[in-house]
Amino acid sequence: MKKYMMKTARGGTAAGTVYRIRENCGCRNRRPESPEYETGLLKKAAEQLRLELSDSANRATGESRSILEAEIMMLTDPSFLSTACEMVKNGDMTAEQAIIQTGIVMKERFSGVSDRYMLSRTDDITGLVENILRMIRGEHREKLEKPSLIAAIQLSPACISRLDLGMIQGIVTEKGSPVSHVSILAGDCGIPYIYGSAEAVAAINNGDRIIIDDGTLIVDPDDETYSAALEKMSRSARREAPPTEAPECSRTPVFANAGSLNDLRAAVRQGADGIGLFRTEFMFLDREDEPPEEEQYGIYREAASIMGDRKTVIRTMDIGSDKRTAWLQLPDEKNPALGFRGIRVSLDHEHIFRKQLRAIMRAAVHGNFRILLPVITSVWEVNEALRIINDCERELTESGIPCKKPGVGVMIETPAAAMIAPELAEIVDFFSIGTNDLTQYTLAIDHEEESLDRHYDPCHEAVFRMISLVCRAAHKQGITVSVCGELAGSEAAIPRLIRSGVDELSVSSSKIGRTRTNAAAAEKELITACIGTDIASPADGRLVLMEDIPDKTFAAGILGRCFGIVPSNGTVYSPITGTVTMIAESKHSFSVENEEESILVHVGIDTVKLGGRGFEFRVAKGDPVEAGQPVMDADLDFIKKAGLSTMMIVVRCS
Repeated sequence: MKKYMMKTARGGTAAGTVYRIRENCGCRNRRPESPEYETGLLKKAAEQLRLELSDSANRATGESRSILEAEIMMLTDPSFLSTACEMVKNGDMTAEQAIIQTGIVMKERFSGVSDRYMLSRTDDITGLVENILRMIRGEHREKLEKPSLIAAIQLSPACISRLDLGMIQGIVTEKGSPVSHVSILAGDCGIPYIYGSAEAVAAINNGDRIIIDDGTLIVDPDDETYSAALEKMSRSARREAPPTEAPECSRTPVFANAGSLNDLRAAVRQGADGIGLFRTEFMFLDREDEPPEEEQYGIYREAASIMGDRKTVIRTMDIGSDKRTAWLQLPDEKNPALGFRGIRVSLDHEHIFRKQLRAIMRAAVHGNFRILLPVITSVWEVNEALRIINDCERELTESGIPCKKPGVGVMIETPAAAMIAPELAEIVDFFSIGTNDLTQYTLAIDHEEESLDRHYDPCHEAVFRMISLVCRAAHKQGITVSVCGELAGSEAAIPRLIRSGVDELSVSSSKIGRTRTNAAAAEKELITACIGTDIASPADGRLVLMEDIPDKTFAAGILGRCFGIVPSNGTVYSPITGTVTMIAESKHSFSVENEEESILVHVGIDTVKLGGRGFEFRVAKGDPVEAGQPVMDADLDFIKKAGLSTMMIVVRCS
């Protein structure tokens, strides 16, 4: 049994036998025939490949189809085949040599591009060249007969797209990238993918038994280790299985965590409300030099294009600890988790921090961005970061460069940040709770240390007390709280997070549907606990317990059992199916009644003072309405400008 440490493109556990993808054996050792013969070989091979790709694309769906269609576009580009044909005209180059050289020429076109995502498109060219060579040699395409782990020096996206993705349990390659098309496909299909070790890949033979466990590769494991990996893989599959029914609509926004542009695309496909955490480390790691501002701007600009108007929270570089980089020599530390990382690196290497901030603010003109500062422990750190952010905005403006300063938030991932949340809430625009690190630091347990599993409790009372403290501090200042750690996707934790006052949940894209379903169930449970019946929430937003409503009349239950909603938009829905029995003269409230109950919806607190301004009804008194039907629109900005609370109160009157 041998272990190898590799880089992780897509995490997870897989165990099984290897199917080794044949490596490109280069050119056959033959002399070139006539230019006409070699040209004929090229054209015939290209046409055969086009037909094969078209057939595969017609049967494929989603990202697989898009990748195959992209290869067809490259193949049918007139300049591609004509370049190869031109190379064989003088008679000293075979068809194979010409197509390989054409691929080199095409790759060189990308060599001047600094965007690492664009550079990763050279994988597509490699795949196209290999497939034409395969056609010239008359070789058949790869085919999996049983579930297997794929091993290769390098995989092209077209190669993996033509395989039955349902048969691929895991991927191991020598060469790879977390932003490649192969990585996209692996992520979409939940396939663990590791890369980066020539020694490890060389040790794998066709039919070998191996284990992928995040960044670890085990070749020829013993029976006990293998059985444990199979059980872990089975547990993960059960845990990640999608719900059998369409997810219910949750009033709590569900965002996605992302670590690359590919992850942003996956989030959009899965219907995320936005990005709650965009990790930017992929731009800084696995490279020999510091990423220039223009390269970073290009990536953020692409992120804006992908996400459109959806809120996208960009975390500034969180390098240090286990995320090391060759170009920035950080000190060796006895305990890196408690050392030089996050905001500490940014403030000590301000020139790097400024480049990232400038790139974000330039791209923010095109998107709905927020800036998130990691590993905060002190107010002075935030003030120093805000000073630098303001400086960057001024520099860009004075230089005539279009820019926009996004809202700025902080990660609450240390007990120190949680305890000074009231002070932090006064100077930032939002909080994002990283429950993985918050739990680790609170319990003094490394969350990746398996030997301490029985001591590690992410639902520990101390953790939830901190979350509640953070939520109270945030809401007192009118700012939102998101949870972006593992707890956000935990069925057991979601009800308590919602009761604690968390405004948003942010999870991996694959968990969005299930998280919405769990959040909807938790909301129903909370509503029923508050008013004794199950009704639809009349607005999108955070639910508030009766005793926490900032109005004594409602909080004391004088008008009836009730709950509050801090709305995220101004659309107000009917909470039950029935008849509109009352619309207040000042338009700030209405009632809906049926044979079983009467529900009052009071929009805002003390909004009777507005005399009807800021409210517009879509129905009239006496109209029948269905639960969830839009009833009115409230101008939340107008209410706020009047100095009033937008909180909606829902009262059960009978």
